[in-house]
Amino acid sequence: MIIRPGHPCWVELATNDTERSTRFYESVFGWKHHWTRDDAGEDYAIALLDDEPVAGVRPLGRATLDWTPYLAVADLGAASERVRRLGGTVLETRPQVLPGLVAKVLVDDPSGATVGVAQPVDGGGFTAGVPGALVWLEFVTRGPRRADPFYGALFGYRQRQVGDGTSVDHVVYSTGGDTVIGRVRMAPDTPASVPPRWIAHFAVPPGLGFDETLHRARSAGARLRFQPYPSPLGQVAVLADPLGTRFAIIDPELASDWDSATPADDPYDD
Repeated sequence: MIIRPGHPCWVELATNDTERSTRFYESVFGWKHHWTRDDAGEDYAIALLDDEPVAGVRPLGRATLDWTPYLAVADLGAASERVRRLGGTVLETRPQVLPGLVAKVLVDDPSGATVGVAQPVDGGGFTAGVPGALVWLEFVTRGPRRADPFYGALFGYRQRQVGDGTSVDHVVYSTGGDTVIGRVRMAPDTPASVPPRWIAHFAVPPGLGFDETLHRARSAGARLRFQPYPSPLGQVAVLADPLGTRFAIIDPELASDWDSATPADDPYDD
């Protein structure tokens, strides 16, 4: 599957219990996990949907609050240098390479949010934007005046304000006619200790629908963080998996009129 630069292309879960994490997402989305090693010999699980790679899982000594998203680039070296010129920070001295699939690095944007950039290697590719896979990202930050120019320059995003820009600052990033990211400003009273976050939205699996997918997730140990709510992209539920990592499910068939302020904009880590 060809994914253009600037599009969300990969998403990665770092977890201190890989068995429990992989079992949960297999039960919700029907993924299968194939364990491999990266070019440094580190263990890495590739989540497969109909034999297509959709996500990665790697061991970490602690639980994490969010999935880490990766945005596609055509040239990883050039993109890393551009990140630096635009005021971001490249967090890794060398890319992590999964042979036959992807080379990727983590970066911090000028607002302090961590995100990845990724390039296919050795004829590899990604699958995103389909049922059962990553289809949308929500980016919540307290520094939109630093984040918006950075991502706009890095990927050429068109940026459109859908809130009023004051009480509700919600900007949609789009590229090539496709909306790809919703950027939300944190509420002014958000504690300084609360970090920016990305919420990965996965489309409900084909044939299941929203209610059954939500039921599967909760039966497998997920916690519903907010009541499901409508959006122009589909019905959404924000959840925490059994280890506390946040994610969302979305059903595009249940799209509705735009509401610029959604429950998912809540910035707190409870």
